[in-house]
Amino acid sequence: MTLSACGESREEAMRRQMGYGDDEGNPADAVPKIPADPMRDKLAPLLNELYAADSLPDVREGEVEGEGNYSISNPGVLAIVELRAGLSDGDRAKAIIVGVAEADAFAVRNDAEKYFPEQLNSIKYSFGEDQRDLIRSVYADLRLLEFFASERYDAAVAKLDGDLAAAANELEADYTGRKDEIWAKWMGVKMYARRVVAYDQPFKPLLRGLRKQFGMKEPEKITWEAAHDAPFKGWASQIDKDEELFKMVNNVADLQAQTEFRLDTHARWAMEGSDMIPAAAKDVEIDEEVGYGLHREDLGGGYQEITFIFSKKLKGNKLKEAYLRSLIYRQVFSDFATLSAAGGDFEGGQVPDENDPDYAYCASRMALDGMINDFSDDKPLLKGLEAQQTDEDKLVTEAVECILVRIDEGINRGYPGDEARPPAPATRNAFFQMLARFTKVDVNLDNMRKDTEKSQDVLDAEAFLKDFDDERKKEMRQ
Repeated sequence: MTLSACGESREEAMRRQMGYGDDEGNPADAVPKIPADPMRDKLAPLLNELYAADSLPDVREGEVEGEGNYSISNPGVLAIVELRAGLSDGDRAKAIIVGVAEADAFAVRNDAEKYFPEQLNSIKYSFGEDQRDLIRSVYADLRLLEFFASERYDAAVAKLDGDLAAAANELEADYTGRKDEIWAKWMGVKMYARRVVAYDQPFKPLLRGLRKQFGMKEPEKITWEAAHDAPFKGWASQIDKDEELFKMVNNVADLQAQTEFRLDTHARWAMEGSDMIPAAAKDVEIDEEVGYGLHREDLGGGYQEITFIFSKKLKGNKLKEAYLRSLIYRQVFSDFATLSAAGGDFEGGQVPDENDPDYAYCASRMALDGMINDFSDDKPLLKGLEAQQTDEDKLVTEAVECILVRIDEGINRGYPGDEARPPAPATRNAFFQMLARFTKVDVNLDNMRKDTEKSQDVLDAEAFLKDFDDERKKEMRQ
């Protein structure tokens, strides 16, 4: 225990114990002090309701890039709102309010699982800088939208001087008038990136408030049952009841993955002209060769939400075949094992995003043929369907040839005439691995039980060893 010197103040004792000598001073003293901004202080009754930390961020005039009237420097607990010089009083007040709302995201909250900058780093490395920046900027918009609709705002604005209250009310009218636009901006963040921040501070209570005030909420999850238009529901039900088939066509091996997929399928199967088709997919063109067109939305994290729209011309087995192929087509986009294995054929070590549809197209035909060839006798759903290629030894070769036709450049095309270095060897290996999920190996157990015919030399050796073993046992008993 260290005893303080007689007459030493607590501050002096703390400075001594922390190693701050009289000559060095407190490092915090080296941080430049920013004079209090008079307008910020006049707006304090409103800003204190908007900002989660005890002390409001500093405000000063500085360099502001872009078209906005403010920027945030030193984002964090020491955030500074930099204002563009020359603003009118009204615009200056609005810039301070919006700037403090953005800085609020960085205020330390004791109940946060991760500090907001940590969340932003996760977004950056998982989804890219554009998603990180979008999340940071949309927070201020959502924060103000929620605040302006609350009773806290009404009480706070009543405490402001007339001109400042007028500026705040103009800002409130602007934000509430653009509420759908602001929510659409939030929905523009990739879904899996939204999920990173939506269940933690500072977004969690904010989104809860917006749901209560405006009914704004995430789109409902698409269950396996709800994902299917009427013509597909019977087939979907058969698949749902057949665990082997469900795992096969959806590439969900374990029970937890199956349950999650049933609750959140991230896909729709609709007939042309159906009310199920979302607005973004209304103009999708049908590919007559496969019988459907599709609309893909990037959810982030390598996941897609796909809407398949099927031609009205398809009936019966033709429609069923197109449906089953679409199931396999969808799974390829999240089949990281297949795409990763095939990546060895490209210079960057991975299949370029723009070529994912090519792999889905070629692999889905291969896998569907393999499934029809091997399981049509066991699965009633597959009865009546005909494989385009019935020779299983040719399935992978044709799928690889399909890839080479669809991808003009950038893929390993091997060395002509050199059988040891064929074209697209990594893709070939990836397709072999994938096809194994859609085919089965017939094993004749009766033949496995039969003893292999032994030569006379083997029989003589076994007899010798048996006699030798018997002699040893006799000696041990004596």
